Parts: sequence; structure tokens; C-alpha cells
Amino acid sequence: MRVFISLLFVLVFGVGIGVGLKILPSSGGEQTGRKVAYWVAPMDPGFRRDEPGQSPMGMDLVPVYEGELSSAANAPDGAIRIDPVYTHTLGVKTAEVTQRAFGESIRAFGRVTPNTRLEHAVDVRTKGWVVDLVADAVGDTVKKGDLLFTYYSPELMTAQSDFLIGRRVGNAEQRLRLHGMDAKSIAVLKKEGRFLERTPFYAPIDGTVSILNVRKGAHVNEGGNVMTIQDFSKVWVNVDVPVRDIQFLAVGTSAKVTVPETGAVFETVIDFIHHVADPDKRTGMVRLILNHENGEPKPGSYVDVVFHTDSESRLAVPVEAVLYGAQGAHVMEDVGDGSFKPVMVETGITAYGLTEIKSGLTQGQRIVTSGQFMLDAESNLKGGMASMKSNGGNDHGE
Repeated sequence: MRVFISLLFVLVFGVGIGVGLKILPSSGGEQTGRKVAYWVAPMDPGFRRDEPGQSPMGMDLVPVYEGELSSAANAPDGAIRIDPVYTHTLGVKTAEVTQRAFGESIRAFGRVTPNTRLEHAVDVRTKGWVVDLVADAVGDTVKKGDLLFTYYSPELMTAQSDFLIGRRVGNAEQRLRLHGMDAKSIAVLKKEGRFLERTPFYAPIDGTVSILNVRKGAHVNEGGNVMTIQDFSKVWVNVDVPVRDIQFLAVGTSAKVTVPETGAVFETVIDFIHHVADPDKRTGMVRLILNHENGEPKPGSYVDVVFHTDSESRLAVPVEAVLYGAQGAHVMEDVGDGSFKPVMVETGITAYGLTEIKSGLTQGQRIVTSGQFMLDAESNLKGGMASMKSNGGNDHGE
């Protein structure tokens, strides 16, 4: 089936190119001063004639000069030979297999977000009402131990009463803690010597009120969140890195973060690399930690990030040079004298327009980067013809 498709491909495109070749001047022996040994079909060296004409595909025959016979005879096994005029018409271009550095610098975009590890939710564990609300606006800055609000709760008052009249029910102080009172509130209760109708709630950390869910006098159900306090001393930068570049990064890799609007620059290292990639954006999340000094960088800002990686030299070819078939990846090698042959290769990573070659090629070899599809089809066709001949097929004859 593969041979049939290749043959059809060559027939359709080869005939069209062959028609175009008719307008080119004939390369006769008289014009070049060299003696023509025979005439051959451009896409089938097995079809030979002693005079100009056309191949079965309708293409003009091209001359083979006596000086070229030795090079054609010495062509490597499995190679096909294409006349230089025809390779030029096909737009065949080649490149050298070289060592290229992968992963020198990786650029990506990130977004500054609050560090959720420095976030504290202030909840109540009994039903009640907010009496006094001291921290009454998002953005209010508080210090650890500052009064946030006072709270009226019958259940909490009962627990306080039990504590004061003799700890009759189990560990009364522990019950107070389970009802949401902290050490400072319990200390106030002990000092006052009477239950607190308005139980005080204090800031557990230094920070900023980032979420406020109540107003003064609001009723709150058991387990309700009154507010959230965020410590902004450190912030996160979540960076979307293309999946192809994630492999060059590791925890501890250095990074430079730039805020485009202000020009502020921060140096840091990778704190964490998420294990799951985004299937839509084809990116992986990389997390950085920055000190949040003088209000910069502000959460919600977008930043430019450059990762400084240790570059690694790898044998590579342009990504478009690699062809993929049923037997695996291969390239078309330029073996000289207008001859080309397919070479099976084992590929590695693909990045920056290059594909790593793990085996099959060595540095300095030349491979086809443009026009390789036609050459590959011709190579497949030659393989099909050889198979037919071995099974008793008819040759074109000379």
C-alpha cells in the first residue's frame, strides 16, 4: 500500500514538474563540450535511452556524461541519484548535522499571586453575632494580637460560665479553645473573673485583611468565616512554561523576574514545579517565591520571567528534516554526487526549531531540509520497483 501511495504521489507531482522542465534549455553534449554516455529518466535511473526523449511519466530525459559514470557506480547502497537540474527544480536544500545548545535561557510569562501558605482564615465555631468590628475594611493592616472584633454567642458564654464556676464539665479550658477562644481571650477571661458577653477575637498573625465577609451586627452561623488575613511579606509567581522547556528546569534553578510597567527586577529560584500540565495551553506551572518589599511586586501583576539553565550540547537537525513513517523516524542524507538515501534515526527532545538526534547520524553529515518528501517518495518507489523486479517484474530496459 505504501509503495502504491508513493507511486501515485510521484506520478501526480512528478508529471507537473516534468512539464515545467520542458521549458528549460536542453543540456546536450554539444553545448557543454562533454560527451553524453546516455539519457536517463530524472525519477528513474533504470530507464535509459541513447538519445533525448521522454520518460514514461512524461518528463524530459536528462543526460548522463561519461565523467559521471564512476560516481553513479559508486553510489551507496539504497541511495537514489537525482540530476542536479532536477534537484534545483525541486528546491532541495541541505544542512549539516551539528551540536547545538539546548536550554540556555527560557523565557515565559507569570502572574503574581498571594502566598496561600501565609494566609489565615478567622472563623467562629459557634452561632452568634458580631458586636464590634474593628478591622472593618479589606486592606486594613493588623498586627498579631490586635483586636479584630467582639462576638456574642450564647454557647460560648455557657462554656465560659462552666470554666468560671469550677470546671464542672471535663477540661473547661480546653472547651474554650474548642469553641474558638485563643490564649489571649482566655487570659482576659481569667483576669476579669466573669464570663465575657462580648468575646474578643484577636489577629493571629501580622498581615492585611484580604477577605471580609461580615459587617457590624451580622449574624454568623457555626463554622462561618468572618475574615481572612493575608501575610504579604512573601508572594508567589506562577509561571506558565511550555511543556517542551520544563525538562530543562529543576527546583533551585535561578530566575529573573521583571515587572514591565515599573521595570523592577527581582532575582529568585524555582520553589516548585507542578506535576500536571495544562492540556489546553500545553504549559506546565512553575512557582517562584519573591520578597514583597515596599508593596512590590503587587499580586495580580503580570511579569516577564527568564530562567537561567545549564545549557547542554546535543546532536541536532532542523525539525522539518525529520520524516516519520511506519518504521519510525528517518531523514534523507545527502551522500554527494546528487545521491540521497534514507537513514533511520532515534530522536530525542524537540525545542527551538531543532530535534535532538540520539543515534543514526554523526556530526558533519548533510541532511535534506527542503524537498525531502519528494526524495523520500522516490526512495520508496525505487524500493517498490526493486521488489517487483525480484518477483519477476519487467524492467524498463535500456
